[in-house]
Formats: sequence, C-alpha cells, structure tokens
Amino acid sequence: MGIAQTPWRYPLTRTVVFHDSSAVETTPFVLNDRLYLLENVPKAKEFPHEIPQYRFHEDMIRVRDVEEDRIVSVVLRNHYFGSALVWDGRVYVFAGDYGVDEPWWHIRRIVMTSSDDLVHWTAPRTVIEAENSELLYNTAVCRGVDVFILLYETNDAQWPPFTFKYCTSTDLHSWSHIPGAIYGRDKYVGGPALYYEGGTYYTLFLHDLGGTWETRITRSRDLLNWEDAPEGRPFLPCNPKHVPQPNLFPDVRELSASDAELCEWRGKTLVYFYGGNQQGQGILQLAVFDGSPRELLEYYFV
Repeated sequence: MGIAQTPWRYPLTRTVVFHDSSAVETTPFVLNDRLYLLENVPKAKEFPHEIPQYRFHEDMIRVRDVEEDRIVSVVLRNHYFGSALVWDGRVYVFAGDYGVDEPWWHIRRIVMTSSDDLVHWTAPRTVIEAENSELLYNTAVCRGVDVFILLYETNDAQWPPFTFKYCTSTDLHSWSHIPGAIYGRDKYVGGPALYYEGGTYYTLFLHDLGGTWETRITRSRDLLNWEDAPEGRPFLPCNPKHVPQPNLFPDVRELSASDAELCEWRGKTLVYFYGGNQQGQGILQLAVFDGSPRELLEYYFV
C-alpha cells in the first residue's frame, strides 16, 4: 500500500491592496534590517485617464521606506524597468535608459547605479547595450554560483517579444552573455524575476492564457535547460472578480497578475505584484508566504 501524498495547495495569501500607490513594477529589498521598495513610477499615473506613455520622459525610479511609508530618494528619472540587488551592504539598481528624443519604450541600453545609504547614488554607467535592432525592457539580477546573473527582456526578432536573455558578471559592472541561455523561445513571457536558492535558478514569468495573464515559475540548474512548474500551479493567478481601482475604473477587472518580485522579511516571504488589466489600470498588491523564499520556490515543484 503506497504512501498517500498531501494534495498540493496554493501557498500564498493576499493581504494588502495599495489603493494609493502610483508604482507599477517594484523590487522589495532589505538593507540594514529595514524593508524598502524600489518603485517604477510612470508619470501617466498622475493622470489616470491618459494613455500609459503620457509624458513618459518624466517617469522615475525611486525608493520607498515601507514601514515609514515615505520616499527616501529618486534614483533615476527618464529611466524605467528598474530592479534592485543588495550585495555587501550596497544596493545596485539596473534600469533601462529612455534616452533623448526616442519613442516610448525605445530602450537601447541598461545602466547601473549603486548606493550604500539610498540617498547618494553613483553616476549611471552602461552595463548592457542592445544587439542589432533589438529593444530592451525589464531586468532582474541575482547572486548565483560565485557570480552574478542578470536577466533582461528583449524583442529580438529571432523569438517572441519579451524573450529573456541571461548574462554573467563577477563584479556587477562588466557583463557577458551566457551562450544558449534563453528562456521564452516558443511562447509569450514577460515581467521577470530571478532567484538562486539551493543550487537552482528560478525565473518568474508572465503567462498568456488568452485574454488573462498569470505569473508562473520555471527553474534551471544551468540556465540552459528549464523545467516549468506543473500545470495548475500558477505562482500568482489573476482574480477577474477583483476591481483593482473601483474609485477610478469601476468597470475594470483584474485580468493580469504580473511583475511579481519577492524578498524575505521577518520570517515571511513577501511577494509584491501588479494586478490590473494590461492597459495601464491597476494597483500594486502584496501576497505573503509563511516561510523562506527557498521553501516557497521549491514548493511549486514538489
């Protein structure tokens, strides 16, 4: 007689909805035992009925102290798709540069800036430049096996839009592409996050269900061969019954749960994500797991 297996149960609990937040993509991080959010803030959020690219050269990336609910600093302006990594007492921010007189999201280079106090930031330096005619979008960075790994989205014409490319570095300044390290060759992906736990790399990505989108998870030991979590185990499902912004858009339902990023904080794993309709209407939200990031990521594959 075999041993009965415990049924797989969805592990995350939504706890908070940030009704007043103007942030979209965020990275939670901890520095000196304080919780912060790196926030990507489109200027259009100040004008809810304008198109998403309205005054996009005024978009910014900023840092919020979560417990005090205050803005600590503006890291970059005229940049977007920022993500953060804490390493050796410093915060490193990677972001796409809008440039000058370029169309919206016409990003050809990714820059890096860093700080040890979240107020004074180094001058941005270019770390990734677009190849051929590709454009660059979201980024994610983690510490791997004695090296750093950077993931970025590309619209490289060889694959579907927002395919992920992976690079490696020993110093967070000079980066080299990992030959063959590509994810999303045969399907839509987007809104990535990247983690390394227990000898395994985990990538979160947005999956198109045909009119709705949910965040899913895949894993790899070498960044070349990937194993997706089993069907029926979304990392973050959307909730079409939820109205993200009832005061502004009472008829808009949550069709997408995207741009999920996580960190450990006081014995729990916090997952921040954006719930909306993929057309600019939505809000920053939070889900919580009672355990470590490693326990959460591994659970999708048990």
